[in-house]
Amino acid sequence: MKNNIYIFSNSILSRKNNTFKIEKMSDVEAIHEIDIFESEQENVILPSPKFEGNGQSKYLPAETIEAFFTFGEIRFNSQFFKCLSYYSIPLHMFNYYGNYIGSFIPVDSEGDGSIQLLQSQFYFDYQKRLYISKKIIEAALRNILDNLNTYLYEGIELEEQIELINHFLDQVRLSTSIDELKGYEGNARNIYYQSFNDIIKGKSNFEKRIKNPPIGLINTLISFGNSILYAVCISEIYRTRLNPYIGFIHEGGNKKHSLAYDISEIFKPIIVDKVIFRLLNLNMISEKDCKIKDDYYYLNDNAKQKFVEEFEKRLSTVITHKRLNRKISYRSLIRMEGFNLINFMTGKIKSYEPYYSA
Repeated sequence: MKNNIYIFSNSILSRKNNTFKIEKMSDVEAIHEIDIFESEQENVILPSPKFEGNGQSKYLPAETIEAFFTFGEIRFNSQFFKCLSYYSIPLHMFNYYGNYIGSFIPVDSEGDGSIQLLQSQFYFDYQKRLYISKKIIEAALRNILDNLNTYLYEGIELEEQIELINHFLDQVRLSTSIDELKGYEGNARNIYYQSFNDIIKGKSNFEKRIKNPPIGLINTLISFGNSILYAVCISEIYRTRLNPYIGFIHEGGNKKHSLAYDISEIFKPIIVDKVIFRLLNLNMISEKDCKIKDDYYYLNDNAKQKFVEEFEKRLSTVITHKRLNRKISYRSLIRMEGFNLINFMTGKIKSYEPYYSA
């Protein structure tokens, strides 16, 4: 199994033969800006000042890497990107606060335009789009219910939340428009988030989901985890040759990877939320790991690394897929979701059934 590589330190990334060289920069404050600056004297773009490494280098064989995730101030050269392209390795970049800002996706030399054309046809056929959207949201809510039932069995009083979410799940199945679906899904998630204070041990001041900017530790963890999951979904969609910009629940446009947002809805409860519950209930991360700037809460690098470690453990966890009766990792499940969608659109399977754990 190939590995995701997470880089938190300010680093210089380059290529040496068939390996990647990661060299830490000498003490440089991360500014998280692009690697060029504009001359005030001339109307041209010039290279940014060169930063020297401190000699601490690490070499990684290209064939062992699934994708790069960068969080620090990173310097690249053209040979590095050529190597990414040759080995079909995506690179995902995050800003100072851990929010996803963009990706480098290599050109697919074996691309099949017929799949993307078919994907577009299903998007523009409203009934087909509605059917797929219903199935995705139904799977997401069933995974939410599985989380709640797990903690219900442990003695936490969650019966009321479970009953309400089951009600909205029934409404999802009867919906006649995507806007209705979004409304029911949003209401169900609000109820789900209200249960976090019961699930998380100790004192918690989590009141509601606030995204821009995230307020408090739990909102910050949700935003950070969702950002990483979006990037993982983009990587896995890239392997299937689906178009990440053509989703079904989320509208296309605005330079957003709509399909990655769609697929991530299925896996947020069973990957991101499970990681959050573990980190907080085991006191691995606390409010002390947050910095506050202009009411914006963000994790320090140590907390980000702890989150990523647990996130990768969760991705690598192997479970038994009940419907397929086979063992598979959560990361493979995400990729399989793309192939599942392709098989439905091409008629190889009659119904589309996204993954749900319950």
